[in-house]
Amino acid sequence: MRDPTDRSEPLSSTGSVAEAMNRVLGAEREAQAAVEEARQQAERTLEAARREARAILEHAERTARHIHGRTEKLAATHEALLIEAAEAQPACPDPGEVLDEALLRLAARMAGGEDG
Repeated sequence: MRDPTDRSEPLSSTGSVAEAMNRVLGAEREAQAAVEEARQQAERTLEAARREARAILEHAERTARHIHGRTEKLAATHEALLIEAAEAQPACPDPGEVLDEALLRLAARMAGGEDG
């Protein structure tokens, strides 16, 4: 077998060198084409992921708006029920007024007036 580093013998023919060069160039073109195909596939995958992310975001925003609307309606209903219940209850007297009346009655009793 011939040593590839041995330069003592000339190459058998320029045709075989040309063929080897053509094979190398062809392999390089195939590799570049494969890289380009991979790049295009990555772009398609990325665009599909972006579309899916947009769809998820839009769905989440619609859901949030729906929940917000329902919550507002529920809060308004509860507020109306609380107002209705508060209006149905007799008004609580002012503690200051109650104290004033009690002191007046006490003073009247102590003075020998009304027994109230």
